[in-house]
Amino acid sequence: MSELQAEIQRLVEPNLRKRLYVAFSYPVASVEETMPHIPEHIHYLLEHEDKVFLSGPFVTEGHIVGEGMTVLYAATEKEAAAFMDNEPFIKRGLRRYELKLWELREGTLSIKTRLSATRFELD
Repeated sequence: MSELQAEIQRLVEPNLRKRLYVAFSYPVASVEETMPHIPEHIHYLLEHEDKVFLSGPFVTEGHIVGEGMTVLYAATEKEAAAFMDNEPFIKRGLRRYELKLWELREGTLSIKTRLSATRFELD
């Protein structure tokens, strides 16, 4: 192992290195075709929230429907694909998706919880 490879290994050793699947989704149908199915899409994500680490749209001002990203807890690509294949927008042919295996290594996540108010803040 070279000196550079050894340094890289030392630097990433303490990283979390949690592997997750990321689904990037893209619209293939018009906003008018997609809009009636938004409640079904939201219900699906809420019903399967235990499989979803993070999910949401990329925001472009003035656009209601655009690209999105869902980070999934899945042991295999097959499991992640099954989740996405059953997502209502995908199932109806309104969106397509691309899966990538992602390794979470660096960053900071702080959550402030107010239990009495049933709310939280992400910092």
